[in-house]
Amino acid sequence: MKDKIYSLMEDTINNGKGIYQVDDLQSYVDKIMQHACIISIIEDNSLQGFLAYYANNYESKEAFLSMTIIAPRSRKLGYGRRLVDFCLTDLLYKGFKKCKTEVNENNTAALNVCKKCGFLEYRRTGCSVFLEKEI
Repeated sequence: MKDKIYSLMEDTINNGKGIYQVDDLQSYVDKIMQHACIISIIEDNSLQGFLAYYANNYESKEAFLSMTIIAPRSRKLGYGRRLVDFCLTDLLYKGFKKCKTEVNENNTAALNVCKKCGFLEYRRTGCSVFLEKEI
């Protein structure tokens, strides 16, 4: 799975649009594989998309949605929204009260999915939009 996530992320990050920013891709993939919850969509042994989120702060009951990537051939099929919905349901069952995320202001698709799922903007810094949802 790690290699599939790396490959999908590498293709997306290097597409020239600049809407995803990861300084060290290998370290990031290692980090999410070790510490994040990952939901994936696999079809014919090919990774169509995934969502990585951190549900490890049981003190504050706040989770963080770190990354959602859908393969170009699988976009416009509702996978992004379904992954976010699954994530939020999982967090609810785990007792979390809030989920936060950070999205590039130029990533219209991600911003639209977040807003459809009930995330509200609470801050902007540079090109980052910070959103949160009460669960």
